[in-house]
Amino acid sequence: MEKELIGLLGVVVGFVLNLVYGAWVKRSQRKQEQYYLAVVVTMQLDRFFDEAVLLCGDNGKPDQDGFYISIIPYPKFELPTKDVDWRSLPQDLMRDILWLPECIRSAQELISSVSKYVTSPPYFEEYFETRQYEFAKLALTANKVSIRLRKVANLPMRKISDQYYDPISDLITIVAKFDKMRDERHLDQLRIMKEMRVKQTAPN
Repeated sequence: MEKELIGLLGVVVGFVLNLVYGAWVKRSQRKQEQYYLAVVVTMQLDRFFDEAVLLCGDNGKPDQDGFYISIIPYPKFELPTKDVDWRSLPQDLMRDILWLPECIRSAQELISSVSKYVTSPPYFEEYFETRQYEFAKLALTANKVSIRLRKVANLPMRKISDQYYDPISDLITIVAKFDKMRDERHLDQLRIMKEMRVKQTAPN
């Protein structure tokens, strides 16, 4: 009876050890996949951030006809499609990374719409304002996502500012500036519409 108990105990211990070892192997593999994914994606996020910062300083230059054209192309952001396991990331972080290309596409569509239907030559102010505003927001988002991803995968943080230059502050200033301008334009439109209604209802 004692030998049977010892044998049974050995089977149970072996089973438990196999479970623990399997869980350890799976966790180790998951961490490796997560680290690799984080390295690849942070490289893309950082490049997108740098290119977006450059775009936010683009006020255009005149062409041969005196019409202002953009000189900085749209930033690129390419997600890896092979040899990565997105499920190795926390769900909210995975969602925000995978959703970023759609946010970029929506921003470009909005800018294109402003270019076609709102702005006017030769300076195309609304076009450049919208372009800088949208990509300043996207750059700030990309930087926040990069920081979160680095923390999850235990990657070193990237230093992007010094005592002479802080792109984050510049981007925040751009967003705040255009938010204020848009609010003022909206108030002006409301004021004009109110004045028009007053004139229409005033007795002759």
